[in-house]
Amino acid sequence: MKTIREVVGQREAYSVSPTDSVTEVVRYLFEKQIGAIAVCEARKVVGVFSERDLMRRVVYEKRDPEKTAVRDVMTTPVFHVSIDERYDVAKALMIGKNFRHLVVLDDDQNLCGFVSMRELLEADLAEAKDLVRKLNDGYYQHQFERPKK
Repeated sequence: MKTIREVVGQREAYSVSPTDSVTEVVRYLFEKQIGAIAVCEARKVVGVFSERDLMRRVVYEKRDPEKTAVRDVMTTPVFHVSIDERYDVAKALMIGKNFRHLVVLDDDQNLCGFVSMRELLEADLAEAKDLVRKLNDGYYQHQFERPKK
């Protein structure tokens, strides 16, 4: 079974400051073409801000995104997974907590980035395809074996 490291590969970890305005953070999300970002203070992840937070805590509550600090609308507590954890553990946590993005940390609790549910489902699909291929190879190999005398 693949690890989170194998699923996400090498990628840049993006973060913002808790004092950044929602407008600044949304602009950054748009620039980087990502759906969620870590909110860090002194190199520690203190929250997560996602598209869902924007809709629920800013748009729906009619807050001014220019004047609202991301710390006031971020999701806490932060759930995370280790970069060396099996991907199915992350998937179970995300399903159980209803997340679409999960923070990934290394052994020193440094931010490695995020893993998305889409990436985990793609890993599931790849494993299923590999299993079907192996089963088919074994089946067809067995079908054409000559009987032993």
